[in-house]
Amino acid sequence: MKVLLAEDEPDIRLITRLALEDAGCTVVAVADGQAAVEAAMRERFDVALLDVMMPRMDGFATCTALRSDAATRALPIIFLTARSQEPEVQHGLALGAAGYIVKPFDVFSLVELMTYILEQQQQ
Repeated sequence: MKVLLAEDEPDIRLITRLALEDAGCTVVAVADGQAAVEAAMRERFDVALLDVMMPRMDGFATCTALRSDAATRALPIIFLTARSQEPEVQHGLALGAAGYIVKPFDVFSLVELMTYILEQQQQ
């Protein structure tokens, strides 16, 4: 699975990337939403993991940008964020996200959670 990871916190980005790679994923990790959109325009990904609170372009704006372009419209997006209020979760899902994983999360079960969310979306 090729994963686009957009996370502005360097430690969380590193730990998440390492956990995903350990599970056999190929990961492109970026530090903000604008870089995520640019990466998604250059490369094909199986899923994008987006933090909500990021500089330059937050996760919600990034999701909107990805959904508005024909080349990335079908890219499954999962928010991976500390923003856990129900209105925020509902907003993210309404933007077209496949799922919403709240931090802190278990890095060892992250791939299982991603796989479950993606399978549920396909049903």
